[in-house]
Amino acid sequence: MTLSFKSHRSNLDGIYAALFAASEVIYGELKKGSGLKFATSSNESGDDQIELDVIADEAFFETLSKDKYVRYVVSEERPNMEKISDGPYSVALDPLDGSKSALVGIPSGAIFGIWKDAETAKDFHGGNIISGGFFVFGMNLEAYFADGENVYKGLFNQATSEWSIMPIEGGLPSANVLSLNACNQTMWEDWMQDYYANLFKDADGHPAPHNMRWYASMVSDIKRLVLQGGMFAYPAANRKGYEQGHLRLVYEAIPMSFLVHAMGGASTNGDCSLLEAPVTTLHQKTPVFIGEKDKIAAVEAAKAGN
Repeated sequence: MTLSFKSHRSNLDGIYAALFAASEVIYGELKKGSGLKFATSSNESGDDQIELDVIADEAFFETLSKDKYVRYVVSEERPNMEKISDGPYSVALDPLDGSKSALVGIPSGAIFGIWKDAETAKDFHGGNIISGGFFVFGMNLEAYFADGENVYKGLFNQATSEWSIMPIEGGLPSANVLSLNACNQTMWEDWMQDYYANLFKDADGHPAPHNMRWYASMVSDIKRLVLQGGMFAYPAANRKGYEQGHLRLVYEAIPMSFLVHAMGGASTNGDCSLLEAPVTTLHQKTPVFIGEKDKIAAVEAAKAGN
């Protein structure tokens, strides 16, 4: 692997190298068709695992455990923080996001965030994150991430094993597109049902179309958002396991929000920014809305009854 990227923060280059190296391993296994069947286990959130979930988790842990600046590693696939060293940074991961989608050929990926000064679960809040982003395991191996306020896209050249890292400039695009799993819509809170119904009406209340996209793979949906604009949403629902949302705050919602905020976008759980939401446990769930500022403001206004 050749990764020429240099972080704006000291002692992060080795952590990026570890993350990118692990992504290559996972992508290589996925291309071979390895691990694309259900395992006999579930993760800490109670989701059934496929074998590649475990392969991905081990790949990230192996590379990150070699860096002396990594204090803790947090993973969806592990119950607790894993102590690596007394270094200043900690990494939280969804090692294989969209694993069920990978079974049917939809691009999956991995989500990562890097925090400073994290010693307990509550320290993995949005005020301490300094880098966040994701890899996409699709036709190509790609990375989208924010290093502080700077946003980048990475593309892996399989022929030369080199990464090209390019800045993403111009901010978040704008599009009238919503990425949303609507299977729970009859079990959403009333305000969310009203908000959703009003998307399909014009200013005079007449029926109108609204572009809807849903991959069931957060990395693929956020990639669309980064490249085209719009909003990604996964609300809470009156359904067992979804009462507080379905996505995890620490290693899914916060890293993705950090990236989109760096592009000029916004996020909310309905009441406050996901970067301001308090963290109580490593695997806590949250409602998630990430996207253009005006769309996020409209969600918060709808919940507030304005």
